[in-house]
Amino acid sequence: QDLPIDRFVGAQRQKSAMALLSKIAGGCARAPCDGRRRAASPSPLSLPQEVLRHASGRAAPRELEKVDLSDESLNESSNLPSPSAASSRSTPSTSSLSRRAVARWSLALRVARIVLLARRSKQNSAAELDDQRKETSRASIRVTRTLSDPEISAGVRQMMALLDSSQPLGHLSDFAKEYGTEAFCKRLLRKNDGNVKKSSEKFKQALAWRQAHKEVLISRKFALGGDERVIGSDLQRRPVIYFCMKNQMLSGAQCLDQKVVTMLQAIDSMPGGVEDMVHIWDLHGQQFRFSDLNPAPFVKMIHSQHAYFAGRHHESIIIGMPRLAKALKDAVWPLVPEKTKAKIRFMSEEEAQMHIKTQCDEEVAGRILAAIQRNRENRLSLEQRKQSWMRVREAGQLVPMGA
Repeated sequence: QDLPIDRFVGAQRQKSAMALLSKIAGGCARAPCDGRRRAASPSPLSLPQEVLRHASGRAAPRELEKVDLSDESLNESSNLPSPSAASSRSTPSTSSLSRRAVARWSLALRVARIVLLARRSKQNSAAELDDQRKETSRASIRVTRTLSDPEISAGVRQMMALLDSSQPLGHLSDFAKEYGTEAFCKRLLRKNDGNVKKSSEKFKQALAWRQAHKEVLISRKFALGGDERVIGSDLQRRPVIYFCMKNQMLSGAQCLDQKVVTMLQAIDSMPGGVEDMVHIWDLHGQQFRFSDLNPAPFVKMIHSQHAYFAGRHHESIIIGMPRLAKALKDAVWPLVPEKTKAKIRFMSEEEAQMHIKTQCDEEVAGRILAAIQRNRENRLSLEQRKQSWMRVREAGQLVPMGA
């Protein structure tokens, strides 16, 4: 968080950074805003020195020193002035920042640090990325060759041998080891194009993750963090998980258990011959918390997806792209493996509606589209929307999401 921007941002990069800050914080790149709506957001050009000093960890404005910029403080609406109070002020000067302006600029700076650090990392690791591209190219060639039964059998034996008492996974509990089945080994081998070494590493990670998350895997209890549920299945009978950001009530870290249980419920509903699922992420109404800028929860989720839930992801449909989410996506997208990119579709609401109608039967498509529409009706309160949160059980019947 204290990484100096001026260490790796040249003159042109500073200009780009200021443009990004302007876009995020709602300021104007040419002149200070004089409108009521943005009265609490100073123009970047009116605060260049203060912004750069605070970003580099140097002498910050007195207002920044006095304001509590912790995640807990900024998440409390009581710590910020009301919109009416903020809008009634005149355009703020560089020596008098409102608390709302400080909060917005602090958020903009933290996002900008992530974006700029990702760009720097991309430049400094050009050789590593080139190696990854070569490996991806070699993997794509391997994909064209179907693994023979003897190769699969040999890989499975090698991976399951890790469970022996004298091997690296011998110390794990019986609960963790029981997940190391032949079917799971085959799924890892298919996902990793027959690479036994890579599959074995994911095998170790998956079983260690299972042992660490024994309580939630057995009890399947979680704190309700939002509307994330198995809403139906597509024409190939793959479970479809729907999630809307407008209904997120807890931070991303607090929602991880619910994501795990929802995926377990999707696996339970899979008929014979089906191994993967579809995710629909509706980003409408997304509200960024400072705690959500911490990548640790998302890193944990990705690790579980690539290890414990390996081979379970068919595709993700992402509806809409808020401004802050787009800034983060643009920063990290070049680093995403090509195989993962191919499974992610960014769509507008209209494009998603057409896609869902072609991929699901009339009943399931109607249920998904009704949920999307309901989450866009401002007259409905959160409690009213909760009443429609129904999930599909193994036998196909609809039950309340918490049942």
